[in-house]
Amino acid sequence: MKKSLTLLLLLLCSLLFSTVLSNLLVEPVQPNTVPAFPVETQAQSCRLDLSNELFGGVNEACGRNLDRSRCCPVLAAWLFAAHARSALQLPAPAPTPESSDPDEPMKPDDSQKCVNTLQSALLTKQIKIPQPNSSCDAILCFCGIRLHQISSLSCPAAFNVSSGFKNATPTAAVKNLEKECRNSSYSGCTRCLGALQKLKVRGGNKKTTTERGTKMMSKDCQLMGLTWLLARNKTAYIPTVSAVLRAIMYSPHPPHLNKCSPDQENMPLAVDSLQFQKSLSSSSHLFGVLPFLPLVLCIVLFLL
Repeated sequence: MKKSLTLLLLLLCSLLFSTVLSNLLVEPVQPNTVPAFPVETQAQSCRLDLSNELFGGVNEACGRNLDRSRCCPVLAAWLFAAHARSALQLPAPAPTPESSDPDEPMKPDDSQKCVNTLQSALLTKQIKIPQPNSSCDAILCFCGIRLHQISSLSCPAAFNVSSGFKNATPTAAVKNLEKECRNSSYSGCTRCLGALQKLKVRGGNKKTTTERGTKMMSKDCQLMGLTWLLARNKTAYIPTVSAVLRAIMYSPHPPHLNKCSPDQENMPLAVDSLQFQKSLSSSSHLFGVLPFLPLVLCIVLFLL
């Protein structure tokens, strides 16, 4: 009887071993990380530095439902981070049409191209952001995310742009963001928000003539300051940037009373790469062990 049971266990274990081995050989293990890479095509000249962290962060914040205060700040932070390197470059400025109105909303030519690029990349990862309706997309329409080149703005309190648009040097006010925007808590977000006030356009501006135009330019200058911060160290600053974007762009308070979300509201932030890689690492270890559990069980039963 014991001999028959032993033979049966050996037969079962050999079958399980051959099954597991064939699965491992037929299905190659996919890499856990996607290296950052610039996405650029001839038809859509938008360069985005997309990474595995971006895909995971956007899917976590926006993949299930579309909530403006939860999804949009995280989506905006990752899109600004992906666009940061391109946004801070200084190409030769295009001539401005004489008939253009300086107080019209700025026409950021990067926005639609970059949205198309991002959406295509998300679809390749099987990530779909819900749309409010057929005529309103999530990024431009619902979240109101606009991307600018630094050469299209006039931000003297934030950047000193040399004649001929050859160099853009951050001012002391922008460099101060590195110290004031390290912490994504309520108090840290509030400090960062206060530091951003120094980047606002004061008085008249050569690209605006009305109070409305000046306010729009001030907001864009603040966003460019955050973009510079992300270009300096995305991992360190993206949680704080998403918290600040929630206060600037998606707060229920009036624009002149921007406030950060209290810690107890537990609003999602853009996850930095270190945290995301730890999550991927722990899950990959778990899935790597699972195929061998039947073999371990067979060995234990055989020894008993």
